[in-house]
Amino acid sequence: MKLFDKFFKNSPEIPEQNYKHNVYEKETSQYSPLPRFYYIKGEKYDIDSPNSVSSIPICETHFKINDEDWGIDTILREHVNRYYTHIPEDLKTVCYSKISEIKWEGLEKLSHSEKLALEKQKEEQLREKAQLNAISRSDMEQFHFENYKMEEPFYDNNKCIMLISDENKNQIAHDLSLLDTYIEPYRKSLCIENNLYINPSELKFDTLKHDKTNTTLYFTYFECKPYTKTEKKSKFPLILHYATPAYHEFNPPTDFFGNIYYLQDGNIGKARLTYWISHTMYSFELGLTGQTLEVKKVEKAVNGNKSLLYKR
Repeated sequence: MKLFDKFFKNSPEIPEQNYKHNVYEKETSQYSPLPRFYYIKGEKYDIDSPNSVSSIPICETHFKINDEDWGIDTILREHVNRYYTHIPEDLKTVCYSKISEIKWEGLEKLSHSEKLALEKQKEEQLREKAQLNAISRSDMEQFHFENYKMEEPFYDNNKCIMLISDENKNQIAHDLSLLDTYIEPYRKSLCIENNLYINPSELKFDTLKHDKTNTTLYFTYFECKPYTKTEKKSKFPLILHYATPAYHEFNPPTDFFGNIYYLQDGNIGKARLTYWISHTMYSFELGLTGQTLEVKKVEKAVNGNKSLLYKR
């Protein structure tokens, strides 16, 4: 009871009426210090019951809690997010579904703490955008990327992007061929019959413009990250994101291809390589052990269903 009193102050008394709306009972939940029962449009709902939560009507609600105006969606979010480990899985699923329904209808209500967190998040995003916007070619040229010619980067899609010049395509082909030598022994030992090879001539260097959203999708490009959030030099200041025509054939998710992470000295520090064979994907993760680059994990996914083939 003390936990409930700490969480909610000055809880309103339920008025004596036949048609109860926007009122709740003081009995607390089994899983959190929130009130368990709520009245909406004359019906009583139990936030501990998946069936009851799923039947909550989509309408505007106002519950006076700690002198704040909360909606039933605010209550459900607090229930499952703050006390996540206590909530049964089936209840989590239905709560998140109901929260999404309410938001979709434009009836979302944020608590004071959620509003503050959202404001802080926006401030952080603006700070990060300004930081990324300020990155120039000279910031990248301070590192030892002698094998690549640095171009002037630009900000888009919440990243600092550098497009691939014709001069850099040969080095990309070299790096991919080098990484293939790490993959081949594991292909044989894991009895992967398919030939796993990324053809550099098939990489997609073009972009795709979405007219409705006015956004651009980049396929093969460099991401520039010379600094950490605290303005220190990054461990991996340059990242190559690559893509192949499998994008058009299978419409996989946005992480369907691979990434190569370059250290400050220009050497490859880690990588995630993906190979698409029809609807089957093989994913190889490489990383450093001391100064040695080696395969750390191999996964296989068939129509989105993943299985682990190897882990060091």
